[in-house]
Amino acid sequence: MSQRSRRSNSVSSQKSDVSERSERRGKSPRSPRSDRKDGSSERESSENFHTECRAGFVAIVGNTKDHIKSRDQLQQALQNTGRNPSNQTLDKYWTKNTVYINFDEFCDIMRKEKATTKGDLVKAFRTIDINGDGYITHDELYRVLTQRGEKMSRDEVRRLIDDADCNKDGKLDYGEFCSMMLSTVEKCKKQSMEKLEKLEAKRHLERRPSSARSRDGSPGDRQSPKPASRPPSRIRDESPRDKPPSRPSSARSTPRASPKTVGKDHESPHPSPRGQVTEISKSPVAKRKVKVPLPKNLESWNHVQRKGCFHFEEDGSIISHEYKMDLPHATNVWITVQPLYLHREDKDEPVENPVDTTLVVLRDGDKDSFIQFTDIRDGEKYCLRCDLRSGSYRLLPFTTGCRLRKRRSQPKQEVPLVVTKSGEIDLSRPFRDTLTDIFEILDLDGNGLLSREEFNLFQVRTSGEEVDDEAWEVVEENFELKKGELTRKGFTDLNLMEAQDNEGDTEELWVTLSSMGYNKALRQDEACPFVIDIYAEECKPKLALEGLLEDNEDVEAAMCKFISSKGEPRELKGGKDVVLYTYSSDSRISTAVENKAGRKAAVQLDCTRSKNCSSHRDDLDYTAEAPPRKTTIGHHILPSNDRQEWIYRCKEAVL
Repeated sequence: MSQRSRRSNSVSSQKSDVSERSERRGKSPRSPRSDRKDGSSERESSENFHTECRAGFVAIVGNTKDHIKSRDQLQQALQNTGRNPSNQTLDKYWTKNTVYINFDEFCDIMRKEKATTKGDLVKAFRTIDINGDGYITHDELYRVLTQRGEKMSRDEVRRLIDDADCNKDGKLDYGEFCSMMLSTVEKCKKQSMEKLEKLEAKRHLERRPSSARSRDGSPGDRQSPKPASRPPSRIRDESPRDKPPSRPSSARSTPRASPKTVGKDHESPHPSPRGQVTEISKSPVAKRKVKVPLPKNLESWNHVQRKGCFHFEEDGSIISHEYKMDLPHATNVWITVQPLYLHREDKDEPVENPVDTTLVVLRDGDKDSFIQFTDIRDGEKYCLRCDLRSGSYRLLPFTTGCRLRKRRSQPKQEVPLVVTKSGEIDLSRPFRDTLTDIFEILDLDGNGLLSREEFNLFQVRTSGEEVDDEAWEVVEENFELKKGELTRKGFTDLNLMEAQDNEGDTEELWVTLSSMGYNKALRQDEACPFVIDIYAEECKPKLALEGLLEDNEDVEAAMCKFISSKGEPRELKGGKDVVLYTYSSDSRISTAVENKAGRKAAVQLDCTRSKNCSSHRDDLDYTAEAPPRKTTIGHHILPSNDRQEWIYRCKEAVL
């Protein structure tokens, strides 16, 4: 069998593979004008550069005294100045130890990252223009963008081609395309400069004496008294303040929470001149005594069970197994999904803060056929009871990522994987125990054996290679099988052979363990196994593995549809045709932004004042960008600790 190696699709320079080439070249040649020793021109150039930096910075955080507090904000700020940073570039400046980037540091980054020119882009495109005719076919562009560097998804490439191919002839005139790209960049820069000018004009006006402002027709102190104190806000309000209402009608109609309601669920939208605030108080999840009622005579229903696992990809996204369920007759079904904990001393003792595991149910063959998802939480289980007609259904596992996180660092001590006994290389006891656990996770149907399909998924996960006929023949000839499937002993012996072939070098063994989510202490902290149980009252359901679910667009579309149908809708001030939906259950709060307009909408969702809350985003302060006439997820919020009260506070503002 071929030796395992790291996946070739590592995070490198792409979604803008074209512009990354120019970044690797370093500085572009200096123009004759830049070589002049004229002090005035140098001073003018320095002032222009400083203004450009301020415009890009202020457009995102509102003030040069504030800080960039997330990787996304850094990316947006650089894009506002005409830069097109790749993930590799962003990783260079926003590391795992970065807390914030101030304005001076941002200026330093700007000096290092030069804006891409049309010549840079055209030159990069020419490297994939085989016949040099100035055109690239859709197939050529698709192959480059989906197979090299930072791979784009199929839908991203399709949207890019649809936008770029104006005459729909199947070819891309990359000269015109580069011009279009740079035109868009210039528009972003112009908008940032305009926003900076408006903010400076506004601050200049506010610094003038109140009497002068009143003479100009602006509100004076008597017309708009300032509150004694106001909490700092990153949402800048550019609306007039001459008639600020004390409380709008929507707030007056909502009773305030009295001391008696503390600890109970309570929702109250609070108005703010700088955006709207939604507050939802929740009692501790672990202390809820609500018991989900099981269907009567459930033990007599037809039952099937399958296992699966959530894994991190190298870009930080989460993938999982995907399943297909066939129902020969219409029936009432009971579906549960829960994390699989292999080492539990007391199965009756609940796990603290379990990973949220849900299952999205779609009718097969119809993307818009969202049925339901397991949203009722019962301890560690997420449950669903519904009636389904006969036919095929897709079951897509989903976790928010609030509790399944990329590790920040490795343990200091590394567990040995191999030992030497009587001059022979053998596997250590901790490694053997870990291989037993991995076998249990891979055994998706729970029959105590690994089929070729199950072993193939393991091989693809750890090496990126399929198990072809020749490779499976090697397995059949060298390792223990039963009924044509690999036994637990055979699986362990396979890894022992690898250790012996490498003469005790454990590098490739660690690649395998890392791909399965294990750290150097042999703790599985970057993966979450789960178990699906399906009960059908009227028929025997068939549940088949469909492979690995690598494209989560169907899941996100289904979640958006669910949140929009079940959540509380509210139109946001300052954003025509922008609707925010907030869905609240016992154990999760989710938001979705619907954009009904014909251009992109951005909504800032600042949850930093929440208490005991974790988001699936890297930052509780997140800006959701909804494409035209689309709906996108804002935050998924879970309590950080199930045993404590949690309070969701979200300041919402259209940018």
